[in-house]
Amino acid sequence: MVGLLFVSSLFASGAMADDVALLIRPLTTEVKMVSSSSGYGVSSTPAIAEDAVIYPYGEMSKLVVKPSYSNIRLQPGENREVKVTVTNRGEETASINPTLVIQPYTQNYLKEEWVTVTPQSFELAPDAKQQFVVKVSIPKDADIGYYYASMVFGKFDEQNYTKYPVYGGSMEMSIDVWTPPSVQIGTTYINDRVEAGKGYDYEVKITNVGKQDIAMDPEVLMNTVYYAEAVSSIRYDAGASNVVMDESSVTISAPSIIKAGETVTVKVHLDVPEDATGSFSGTLDLGIDDSALRDWEGQVQLYFTVWEKPSEPFVKEFTTTTDGTMRIEITTSIYDYGMYGSTTSGSLSPSFQVSMKQGSQQVGMQLVGSTTRGQVVYGSGNVRPLASSGSLGYQNTSTVYTEVYEVSGAAGEWTLSILPVNTDNFEYSITTGEFR
Repeated sequence: MVGLLFVSSLFASGAMADDVALLIRPLTTEVKMVSSSSGYGVSSTPAIAEDAVIYPYGEMSKLVVKPSYSNIRLQPGENREVKVTVTNRGEETASINPTLVIQPYTQNYLKEEWVTVTPQSFELAPDAKQQFVVKVSIPKDADIGYYYASMVFGKFDEQNYTKYPVYGGSMEMSIDVWTPPSVQIGTTYINDRVEAGKGYDYEVKITNVGKQDIAMDPEVLMNTVYYAEAVSSIRYDAGASNVVMDESSVTISAPSIIKAGETVTVKVHLDVPEDATGSFSGTLDLGIDDSALRDWEGQVQLYFTVWEKPSEPFVKEFTTTTDGTMRIEITTSIYDYGMYGSTTSGSLSPSFQVSMKQGSQQVGMQLVGSTTRGQVVYGSGNVRPLASSGSLGYQNTSTVYTEVYEVSGAAGEWTLSILPVNTDNFEYSITTGEFR
């Protein structure tokens, strides 16, 4: 088996003036052949590569446009100005006629009359700079969504054109047209660990902060994959022989109208089949009739994992070489499902059933302490999109629970058994020595 290792060194100039092009210097390469047919042997062949091409400083065009990207967020009826500086690094005067070019495969098409440029044309001498003002004005009746386009200051590059058109100097424009939604959705995820054969209830609070009543028609989406703004709904373990949860396991109870100023509750009930296995990933599409909501903003993500409590303990056999007290420390880390609407198994307190043997003799253990540590954030963004900061409050995002045991023992063979309760993970440590 022969491998080829190619090692190269590349040196570029350090600090440069604005009008100096970056020079990539000649490359020195060394080719090594490594063979394992009769032990590992290495032979080297030095080679000098051809001089690399001199590229303009950070640009493929003789026209340098700064900024090269603009991200604007506007509501219908608003406008914004962006100042753009164009520098001519060429050796000839450039005739500049700024042109709006719509990017291929975009979701929404930005209309030319929404964008104006001042000045509309300019003769730019070599090494000269000129500032242009690009003004974006969104009509009051514009549809919300993302608009993508390019403001082109150079000429179309037919030679380098492939899938996308290439121009000599342009500014990419991303325009987010939005309006304030009329609803507050209190829960964006329902994520829980569930058991086969049991039922679970969850709630999603929705407040209409607008002045008009809003219609709502929730449904559960399953096995459909959306691109971009929407989210995926996937069923896992679909090829397994056992039963897997699907949308029929979830029932929804909700009003059809959210009156202005009213807070309503969408009730979600999950019935886990008796022999269910695997995981369920879906989407609760609330079906809220608010044009200001993007697809993903009107959805609640569902993720349920079917969990079977262990009936047999974890067993660790080990040997000690010294006499004295041993300390056993067991820790579990728990993701707090409850912050996203679950008030069932995810909020149960963890614990451990622990026992020790020296040889075949059962040994008494003393629980000397337990510790609960949590991570708390304030103002978590799980309420969207119009919630006030005061309504968010504190959120306990994770909990770490630890139990510490001590055992008096002597050198010899030991067996530690740990059965976790209300947790699916833990780590342990065994320390020998005297403790005070």
